[in-house]
Amino acid sequence: MESLFWLVGLVLMGLALLHVAWGLGVVWPGRNPQDLAGKVVGSTEVGRMPLSFACFAVAAGLSGAAVSLALLPHLGDGWPLLRVMGFAVAAVFLLRGLLGYILPRLTRTGLPFDRLNRLIYSPLCLALAGLTLLALWG
Repeated sequence: MESLFWLVGLVLMGLALLHVAWGLGVVWPGRNPQDLAGKVVGSTEVGRMPLSFACFAVAAGLSGAAVSLALLPHLGDGWPLLRVMGFAVAAVFLLRGLLGYILPRLTRTGLPFDRLNRLIYSPLCLALAGLTLLALWG
């Protein structure tokens, strides 16, 4: 099961790096800040992504989750808090994945985010939650 922790951790670190890039002003996968906001936030009201601080805060949370999961197979028995953190990571991604299917039915924006959320973001969150739970119980 250690390989599942590493797999989830690597995905989380990749997502953290993407959030750092956005915090630094990179607009991929958009063409400009407004297009990027329409794809990853679901809003173009402000015409740009959230503040850099918010992107960096998300990156820090993702990195912390990745490190916690990577340490769990080695320190989990001696550090029960790591197991709790592992379940918290799974719960956050499970909640995000489920809300990604529930909330858009109430608040369709007509932006690319709606489609990307349904096809990529929510399934990825559910997969991360499932793999984390599988590793924790395995």
